[in-house]
Amino acid sequence: MEDFGDSLFTRSQWEAIHDRMGLSPRQQQMIEQLFRGHSDKQIATELDIAISTVRAHLQRLYAKLNVHDRTEMVLLVMRVHFNHDTSHHRI
Repeated sequence: MEDFGDSLFTRSQWEAIHDRMGLSPRQQQMIEQLFRGHSDKQIATELDIAISTVRAHLQRLYAKLNVHDRTEMVLLVMRVHFNHDTSHHRI
């Protein structure tokens, strides 16, 4: 069964989003996991890392993108996809 993260955007759309946002490969994985609705524990299991590592990655990602939580990050990704505007969100 295809999950939400994979069905919302095609692989090429995800790649374009990642490029526009200037994301590292790990940050890309984190965002895609969030779009699948995964918890920190699920992300840790999926990526074979500690829950504390997931939380550290997410905190750095929030800071990089100037967002405060998962909801804001999801909204930013949607805006980047539909508006193609990341000028305020690059490092």
